[in-house]
Amino acid sequence: MRIFAGRFLAMAMLVAIVAVSFPAFDARGQPQEPTALEMAQLPKFCWGQFRVPNATGDEFRIRDCGVYSNHYCYALMYLVRARSPRTNKQGRVDLLGHADVDIRYTEHGIKDYPKCSIRDNVLKSRIEVDNLLRMYGGKPMPPAK
Repeated sequence: MRIFAGRFLAMAMLVAIVAVSFPAFDARGQPQEPTALEMAQLPKFCWGQFRVPNATGDEFRIRDCGVYSNHYCYALMYLVRARSPRTNKQGRVDLLGHADVDIRYTEHGIKDYPKCSIRDNVLKSRIEVDNLLRMYGGKPMPPAK
């Protein structure tokens, strides 16, 4: 019985180590956090949120925007993935849809923060996502109220 318990404990530890060692993946098999290559394409203000080592100064975080702004960097990650040459048309539409939702959430959340550090970035991303959705046959969400 002791041998069985020891093997069971060893297997449980192995499963725990493997589960912690690999990033989480979404339903399409893509990592839920940006890869290193994707991170290099994101603005520096996203690096603090995604815990890039030594990204600790003000330039590495979003300032004066409220709690809703944490979705914006994920929107940018989806936008980077949608631009990838490895992504097919339907994949682009799906990823742009995710970016659209996260940008809309951010727009709504920062409307009462006039000094929000990413306000111009959000506007530019909104225009780009809307244009890409139209180009690939997707439908942008209606404007936030």
